[in-house]
Amino acid sequence: MPSNLKLIRIQTKLDELFDSKIDLSDITNTDERSNAFYSRSMAALAIVMSCGIDYDLAAQSITDGYHDMGIDAVYNDTSQKKLFLVQSKWRKDGIGGITQEEGNVFAEGVRRILNYDLSGCNAKLVAKKQSIDAAIRDMDYQIEIVYCHTGNQSISNYASRPINELLKQVNEDDSTELLIFSEKKLQDIYDYLANGQSSDNIVLDDVLLSNWGTAEAPFRAYYGTLPASAVGEWYYQYGNRLFAKNIRYYKGSTEVNQGMKDVLKSAPDKFFYYNNGIKLLCKRITKKAAYSTSRDIGLFVLEGVSLVNGAQTTGAIGTVFTETPEALDSARVFVQMIELGDASEEQAIQITKLSNTQNRIDSKDFASLDPNQERLRMELSLGGIQYLYKSGAKIEEPDKQISLDEAIISQACMLSDLSMVALTKRNVGALTENIEKAPYKLLFNNATNSFSLYNGVQVLRALDSCIGQNESGTTGRKRLVLIHGNRFLLYLILKRVKETEGFETKYMTYESIKNEVTPIFAELWESVFASMEANFPDAYPAHIFKNVGRLKELI
Repeated sequence: MPSNLKLIRIQTKLDELFDSKIDLSDITNTDERSNAFYSRSMAALAIVMSCGIDYDLAAQSITDGYHDMGIDAVYNDTSQKKLFLVQSKWRKDGIGGITQEEGNVFAEGVRRILNYDLSGCNAKLVAKKQSIDAAIRDMDYQIEIVYCHTGNQSISNYASRPINELLKQVNEDDSTELLIFSEKKLQDIYDYLANGQSSDNIVLDDVLLSNWGTAEAPFRAYYGTLPASAVGEWYYQYGNRLFAKNIRYYKGSTEVNQGMKDVLKSAPDKFFYYNNGIKLLCKRITKKAAYSTSRDIGLFVLEGVSLVNGAQTTGAIGTVFTETPEALDSARVFVQMIELGDASEEQAIQITKLSNTQNRIDSKDFASLDPNQERLRMELSLGGIQYLYKSGAKIEEPDKQISLDEAIISQACMLSDLSMVALTKRNVGALTENIEKAPYKLLFNNATNSFSLYNGVQVLRALDSCIGQNESGTTGRKRLVLIHGNRFLLYLILKRVKETEGFETKYMTYESIKNEVTPIFAELWESVFASMEANFPDAYPAHIFKNVGRLKELI
């Protein structure tokens, strides 16, 4: 039994939370089973602390065991768009921190994960391959590596060196952090378990609402505006606990969220006009006596708070609050606060569900306003081809239909400008951000040819087919060329295929294009991989194919 009182209480809580939930079937020694239970419970708890999921689900994330590469838990949080890789250590004495050896093992395990190298690892880790694969493929995903331990010391500069080197390597030349590191030590774990993960105990005191109004039925509600800095403070203090009843957490640096942060920094006084605001469900709302003589200002206490709409707004504000809090000085946010009292959970769920049914408008949706899109549709229709350039349309007959999404990518990669190719990997939404100017006007203009548009899409499809046929049987960095270098390969293939007779004068069949693309693909895949290994043997491939300078070196 540990002598440290905090450790004793943590141990008791882990027994309560994870009893019979942790798989120990691979361990027969009694002493080893006890240590493994607490170490694995810690890894699962780290997932709960990071994602707010239930303990049963977190327990299923465990990969700890022989040949685990130093990765004790893997969880793909689709709501946050984060892949969590956890290493945990149960310190029986409650002292110390991460050793250099542990840091080395963890960093090397993460490096192997990023390079799709799961050779020789255990079955539990192999079972997470699909989750890992999905996260590495998705441009919006971050990967968070978490070290969770019951020591009382933060990681030293010496022990963190291998982790910091990995972070620098992966995040090099990128405006957003793809790989981040966090540490949860004894005090963090104790505080979390003492406070609980539920939103039921979140109390927001002195909420200052301006120009407020109220509604009484069927639930009492208040609405008005409040300083964005207050929202930033809430997110800084409570993080994802604020969203306990929401359908999603903050997703990080998506295109939309980056746009909100840009507005907050460049035009904070206009943020209110551009943003839909947030909605809070509360167990109880109390209006204080202060400022009670008018509706100009009201002071409120909110108990049992959960933010059920506006998670992305809150997260964006919270991020700016952490980075440059002064930027929020003139920014305000519209807020609705609903007092549910003893209302049923079903009513809370209904409010949450209906508050999150708005349809997002993507920047590419505005392309439907461009007369050239309608011109191309009409020209293609004369050839028996349907051009689906409006949002919501689905391809049902690939032989007779192409989509705007496909056209955007193929047109960008058909240009001679490698910066367009890099942009398709770095931020494809930027290609259609403004239909009045470049880069959109480089893709779609009066000179855009319906024949080359259609044929370019067929080249894209043929390449995707080749990638699909080869990817599953390929491992390591060569496979990563297919995932991260697909647009660069498309660019190289289009350079050759677009010189084919008839490419700009007739609608070519998919079969003829596929026959032409297949041998070119095989050749270029090998050469691009060889060039990548020769020029950037230690670089994370995702960065290579988003960087114009590196693409030029590959050529």
